[in-house]
Amino acid sequence: MPILNQEIHDRVLSALDAEGSERYTWDQDTKIALKGAIEILITWLNEAFADNKLTPESLRELVNVKVWQTNFYSRVSFDASVVGHPLWSLLAVYPEIETNGNPSSSPSTNKAESKFRPDLTFISSLKSAKRLTLEEWNENSNNAFMPGNTILQGSIKEYAYLDFADYTSSNYVKATDKLEATIRPGVSNQLVALAYLKYPTMPDLISGSIEFPNSLTDLLVELTLNKISFKQGQGGANLYGVTSQNINRLVSLIK
Repeated sequence: MPILNQEIHDRVLSALDAEGSERYTWDQDTKIALKGAIEILITWLNEAFADNKLTPESLRELVNVKVWQTNFYSRVSFDASVVGHPLWSLLAVYPEIETNGNPSSSPSTNKAESKFRPDLTFISSLKSAKRLTLEEWNENSNNAFMPGNTILQGSIKEYAYLDFADYTSSNYVKATDKLEATIRPGVSNQLVALAYLKYPTMPDLISGSIEFPNSLTDLLVELTLNKISFKQGQGGANLYGVTSQNINRLVSLIK
């Protein structure tokens, strides 16, 4: 279950001994401080992911698997305005997928445009693309022993993908987001699925919620209090830094 904004606000007021007073309000204090707390938490999580101390799947409330149709060049763009939320981190790319509904596709008149397919649900795939670095991408093209090579064909082919980059030029113009992930061997105008972490929705109304595990409630309350105390000129000595102690604590809470 997500963490309720109301619960964070109530616990912050209790810690400040301000229940029933108007000294601290949701709009002027808690909401702003909570946004800062979430940003700190995201920084810690990124560090934990980079150090392999935590898997993004631990944040199951934020994991999505959605379907796209690639463009002519075997690329996919993620447009937050179309999908409905921003991308935090790409977890996996699945080619040769099975979906529900009608999987028919029609190429866009603009060869550079991929299509988000909210009418389809990912069911399964026997393939998973391996993430390659920019250096590996070109070197692996003619190496039959590495994923993403262009030599092996049929059922033994192994896919790879290159993380999001901007390929636009005067002759390659897209109406949607400029950043694209590239898949190889090519899957031109075919359906693929992306598994990814969505960026958590920032708090707005006190009736809303935060898409983090309930086990992080205490930590979010502490970070929010820290932000409020800093605003009041009392938190200089207590500001959280990105330390291994804090990251280890975070990992222990959501593993």
